[in-house]
Amino acid sequence: MGTALAPEASASAGTTLATSATDTARAPRGTAYPVRPGARRMPLVAVDDVRAAGKGFVGRKTIDPGDPYLRGHFPSLTVYPGVFLVESLQQMLEVHLDGALGGVELVELGSVRFSRPALAGDEVVIEAEVDGDRDRLVTKATCSSGGQRLARITATWRCRP
Repeated sequence: MGTALAPEASASAGTTLATSATDTARAPRGTAYPVRPGARRMPLVAVDDVRAAGKGFVGRKTIDPGDPYLRGHFPSLTVYPGVFLVESLQQMLEVHLDGALGGVELVELGSVRFSRPALAGDEVVIEAEVDGDRDRLVTKATCSSGGQRLARITATWRCRP
């Protein structure tokens, strides 16, 4: 299978996040990537930085308890929901491949194993290997924070035309 990897340069933050063809908004903490026209609306910005590494990428997301989608999850202990780790992986893959959000859709979650929670203030690091072509990409990812594994995720994706 051919490999559909991004250019060697890392994606840079600080641009305006377009949530639709006619709508733009500033992303939290000045971190943003362009959104492809016609992509689903993305209130959750689940990526701070992505850099090419080996056969894939390393991405980072700092958990900010002030982000509106975390209010009440949970009031005394802010926990980043496990499904948000899958969303972080997807957004990091999109930025890695195209430098923009909205270009990839999930086909299958092959396996997901959560080991510990991601908490407010944690910097989540996702190291992912990417194999395949744009019709069928397989990622094998390890999510960690402070050197401790949070999750392992194996997923299959398809790039949108």
